[in-house]
Amino acid sequence: MVLTAGATAPACGAQDASGAAANASAPTAQSSTDVDKKIAGFGVIDRVILPGPEPVFQADGYRIRIDSSTVVAFSGELKSLAEVGTNTWVKYEGKRDAGGVLVASQAAFAAARKVKIPASQLSTDQEAAPSQESRIDAKGNFVSMHTKVRMSDAGGWCGWHKVPADRALQERVHRVGLSVVPAYQKQLATDDSAKIHYRFYAVDEKQIRSDMFCVAGLILVPVQVVKRLKNDDQLAAVLADGVAFNIQIQSARLLTERRELMGVEIAGEIAGAFIPGVNLATKAGAAVFVHEMDLHMEEQRGRMALAILSDAGYDPWQAPEAWRLLAPKKMPGNANSLKYPARSEYQFGFLNSQYGARAGAGR
Repeated sequence: MVLTAGATAPACGAQDASGAAANASAPTAQSSTDVDKKIAGFGVIDRVILPGPEPVFQADGYRIRIDSSTVVAFSGELKSLAEVGTNTWVKYEGKRDAGGVLVASQAAFAAARKVKIPASQLSTDQEAAPSQESRIDAKGNFVSMHTKVRMSDAGGWCGWHKVPADRALQERVHRVGLSVVPAYQKQLATDDSAKIHYRFYAVDEKQIRSDMFCVAGLILVPVQVVKRLKNDDQLAAVLADGVAFNIQIQSARLLTERRELMGVEIAGEIAGAFIPGVNLATKAGAAVFVHEMDLHMEEQRGRMALAILSDAGYDPWQAPEAWRLLAPKKMPGNANSLKYPARSEYQFGFLNSQYGARAGAGR
């Protein structure tokens, strides 16, 4: 689920890995991938797959082709397809072809507003986890375990998690986390407001079986989660979920600035899924809307994470396996008996339709 105004969620964006159970064997059906159905959405272009007059972009987890029949529109400074590249946002509509590529019938492009962040407000390189056991608050600040703290000072649900003094573990989480940050993000100037300054730490948290995303760019992963995962590909899948969530937050912010892209009403609703103070609970049918938005955002993160993993050189087929291992509260003696949760089902369907033959074993 997504942390939503007016809704109850686990610790500050932590994901529930359980979902609805499916068959224990890996699904191969494509029923959940919207193949040959009209698809519409909004996302940032994180890779130009094919440049030229009929380009193919990667955005929102999809591979999107713009051809001669696509109705194209531009917003802000953009005037032509030749100016469209990474860090450009696209509102798209179309159908997927037999190869899984989404052929756009309509595409509207907008560049993020270029705003420089003052040097005094910049958060750049990740601070190394302390060599002694410590605590971390919701903003990523460390305090000694001997420091007296109050939950009211934690800065939110994510505050005051214990940070183990395990250098090898922290370095692994940091290394794998940075490796899945999209290339376009790494290429942005340090003071560009579109740049997300990612930080990755392992924390001690027995109740959450997923990543936790807190203040922008801060992604925490429980030690207990890392121990369940079998390889770096699966750890990368969990951390990529947090990376994708941060990009979702950016899309919500852009929609509040450029509502002409999607219309005032729907832009406000999507922004309300992330931004405190926009209380969906005051609207009729809010509970149904919140549930649908939670599902939509989880599926969006699921396919975005697959693209992030593939681009970083990891095996995307390990993503649904990771969520299967994290689904039960207590691991059974035989992990092969575990069932696939709903989010794994969605990823399997998307993998089958867009990524073709199954990859080999993880690292």
